[in-house]
Amino acid sequence: MTTTYAGNPAVSDVAWIRFKIQDTGLIYCGDAFHFQDEEITATLSDDGGNRMLAAGHLLQTWAISIGSNPNFQIGRFSEDWRGAVKDMNDKALELIAQAQAAMTAVYFGGVSVADKAGRRADTDRTQGAFRRGMHDSPDAGW
Repeated sequence: MTTTYAGNPAVSDVAWIRFKIQDTGLIYCGDAFHFQDEEITATLSDDGGNRMLAAGHLLQTWAISIGSNPNFQIGRFSEDWRGAVKDMNDKALELIAQAQAAMTAVYFGGVSVADKAGRRADTDRTQGAFRRGMHDSPDAGW
């Protein structure tokens, strides 16, 4: 298993993800990195190469792993991991939402001539009560 980070997120997808989730060196307990490069690569592959989505999922995994740490208090010193887990989950959900928003294409239906003709031709669809030009001849009678 390998861990690499040269300080430049533009070098590779793994470096970009490490930078995004701040798994760039010494972490809270003195370990060098939380994730191995192979774990990041596997998550990136599972998420279809979407770096933002992979970063969100890795951050959720990291939150789960630190969520098992015990909370304690010794005098005035205390460690409460619930706040860290909540913050990491919030950031993970934000990254996942950004990834999903970037993947979602906006579609404006019924604008083109073909869309309008398709809607009119659909017999299962309730036809609109209004149409263009319906008031052009007010003596046509209602």
